[in-house]
Amino acid sequence: MIAVRVEQERHGELLDELSQKLDTCLSKTGVETKMYGKSCAEPSILTQHSEINVIVVPEYSKHPFVVACDQLSHGGGWTIVLRRTDGSEDFYRDWNDYKNGFGKLENEFFLGLDKLHAMSSAQGQELLVLLEDNGGERRYQMYDNFKIGSEQDGFALESLGNTSGNAGDALATHLGQKFTTRDRDNDKHAASNCAVTYSSAWWYNACHHSNLAGKYGDNTHGKGINWYQFKGHTYSLKRAQMMIRPRKQCH
Repeated sequence: MIAVRVEQERHGELLDELSQKLDTCLSKTGVETKMYGKSCAEPSILTQHSEINVIVVPEYSKHPFVVACDQLSHGGGWTIVLRRTDGSEDFYRDWNDYKNGFGKLENEFFLGLDKLHAMSSAQGQELLVLLEDNGGERRYQMYDNFKIGSEQDGFALESLGNTSGNAGDALATHLGQKFTTRDRDNDKHAASNCAVTYSSAWWYNACHHSNLAGKYGDNTHGKGINWYQFKGHTYSLKRAQMMIRPRKQCH
């Protein structure tokens, strides 16, 4: 486990180094980072029809970073922040992993709470949750005003807005809750750490109605990839995806 953690940290350092080198290279050639879009909804990215793209969010860093986009679902323009597909990535991780992000963009990953906070605080965001069970039934739930707080605020789920869809609202009970990991207990369950109990990490209350970072394929009560209003606590979903995009401005 220690060797794996060291390797993960090394990969994170390499990504930071590559990002800084890219920024330096652009500066030397006179190309500014403002050439990058701030989200997958930027026209320059929408027209590329590519899932993997580069964006820059000044509120997070002056350095551009790579994201996965979804241009097909519900009008496109979505930046994927969490994706579960096959259990290839371990989501039972520490605070720093969730803060910085982990996984492979082409498969299972979590973008990172720091980036998610920067994007949602810089501009109002919609949140789209896509779910699929083992039989191929698909559901979705959309929220029109998603925002999380800073690390100082425990990356609390500050806003969801109005919701619509056919999966049911499994996030309402988590509204206002800070993020909890196995090494950072911020939940409201007095007797235990919900992240440890359910081998996951989330905006736990005491404990959850949704658990999209749960253990893949585990149908033990509350431990799998759960969305209570769709399949309950004892059914681990086959696929789950969380995505955000800037809210449309009303004039």
